[in-house]
Amino acid sequence: MDDQFQERLQTLSDLDLAILVSLASGQHCIFSSASNIVKELRDELHLSCKETFGLQTAVVDCLKTTVDEFSEAILVDNDDAFEDVPEHRDSTPGLRPPNTPYSSRGHSPSRFGSFNNTLDDRRIADVIIATNLDLAGPNVQVQALELLRTKRIFTRTAMHTASKDFLFVVVASKPNARLSHHLNDMFGMSHFHEEEDGFPHVEGITNKNGTPAFSREEIRSLRLQADEARLTAEVDAYLHNIVVFMRQSRYVKGGITATATRHLRAVAKALAPLHGLDYVSPSLVTLAVKKVYPHRLVLVTAENERTLLWGSDPTAVEEMLRGVTVEDVIDDVVGSVDTPL
Repeated sequence: MDDQFQERLQTLSDLDLAILVSLASGQHCIFSSASNIVKELRDELHLSCKETFGLQTAVVDCLKTTVDEFSEAILVDNDDAFEDVPEHRDSTPGLRPPNTPYSSRGHSPSRFGSFNNTLDDRRIADVIIATNLDLAGPNVQVQALELLRTKRIFTRTAMHTASKDFLFVVVASKPNARLSHHLNDMFGMSHFHEEEDGFPHVEGITNKNGTPAFSREEIRSLRLQADEARLTAEVDAYLHNIVVFMRQSRYVKGGITATATRHLRAVAKALAPLHGLDYVSPSLVTLAVKKVYPHRLVLVTAENERTLLWGSDPTAVEEMLRGVTVEDVIDDVVGSVDTPL
């Protein structure tokens, strides 16, 4: 990347950078912060996607949302104009009244509840910001999982598809909140936002010149460069050893999945062009580990630590595990693996 691009990177906030890494790597992301500033975090991410990257965003609160409401909330109007297809829309938006039968032929309910619309041409938003998804019911989480797997969703009127640059962002209700097992594994990254880092977009201290700081073409170029970033045999072995050591750590009960390894490789390669490199260095692998595993690792407890099977003293094990965090375990594993020269 040129010097001008690197200068623009230096002006980004930590949330902007996290979104950019997610877009460059093609991985969805979980954001969390203190419970009292979750709303500000949601608003900051929304403005960041809109003002910094020029992406259409749908924000949905999943706390008391049904599957149908979730599906409707993530849809936006399609920018493409179909002049040869007549559309008649009701002027007043509204949801379809309950227990209203669908027309058997000729017409289907429109996005606004009218029976005069013959085509529901909405699409899934470029970025979905889902708050409180960890508190949502199992049906909504399954719907989100299916969306991430297939990049499409079915409503009562049509099938809607997502773009290739589609990004799903979760704003957790509290730090260390977890999604259902399989849904959690679909998210390649996580990021914790410190309250003292502020919210530049919400506070209005960013430069707003009306044009996104990064165009879609630049993001696609970053993805191409990430795909082409070289991963030498030595660095690939280093990445593999970190995964093996993580699985063998006495502090770890689970969360080291094959999907996580694929995400680790993708994020490490995406970090290369952002640092002006065409190869993945060991330091980038270490940085990627700290973004990929915090939301995945399941730590052992004093009741299921494996050495108890071999006669370890339960009191000593409990003392050993007291105060150990996911970040501590990651640092311990990374420090245990020899770094290639």
